[in-house]
Amino acid sequence: MAEFALTTKNLNLYYGRFQALKDVQFSVAEKKITSIIGPSGCGKSTLLRVFNRMNDLVEGVKITGEVNFENRNIYAPDTDLLKLRKKIGMVFQRPNPFPISIFENIVFGLKIHHLYRESKEFLYKFAEESLKSVLLWEDLKDKLNHLATNLSLEQQQKLCIARLLVVKPEVLLMDEPCSALDPISTAKIEELMQELKKNYTIVIVTHNMQQAGRVSDETGYMLLGELIEFGATQTLFTAPRDKRTEDYITGRLG
Repeated sequence: MAEFALTTKNLNLYYGRFQALKDVQFSVAEKKITSIIGPSGCGKSTLLRVFNRMNDLVEGVKITGEVNFENRNIYAPDTDLLKLRKKIGMVFQRPNPFPISIFENIVFGLKIHHLYRESKEFLYKFAEESLKSVLLWEDLKDKLNHLATNLSLEQQQKLCIARLLVVKPEVLLMDEPCSALDPISTAKIEELMQELKKNYTIVIVTHNMQQAGRVSDETGYMLLGELIEFGATQTLFTAPRDKRTEDYITGRLG
């Protein structure tokens, strides 16, 4: 029986009077890759940001319903947002390394969450472990003092993932993580995702249906704020239950 990392229940989100999410209900399986697809403006990135309450930063947002993580609703008034965002981290559409050294980028999270000791050896150990987990250690082990913003886009995106992994999250949210990358770099990030899902739950928003088909175990199709269909990726792409899903996958919609 599948274990679920995240579950939504009667989830609605409003930007003022505009309803961006409409009664969304589904569950994200642990240590799997779940993709959310759909045309631009359908609500998929809004849904992703719900999972670590990034939408709280947008003025006029109202959310009803539940998002359950570790058997509690993350929208409960007593939720500690710093702890939540430590456990549920996000990788953005374009790599966003800080304009400091590679090493300082990696250990930044340890310092923010007070998980470090004033020991260079302690921090170095975590930096090495995180860079190895994103397959960057051999390339960067002699360049830790170099400016992170001078890395290639692929390396920058991997570094941003490593920056999350150092604080030991449980869920990785990825919002179009390959949209700024060339096809070769995209393939390398996809290979990395397959490695990471051995230890992490991954939810990815992508406009690229081929990517969803390649990397994800389960896929949801969104349209106008509704989750139209959700299920095993192979089934959704080959035998969708809803005609709207079929129309999107075959190119007749969106």
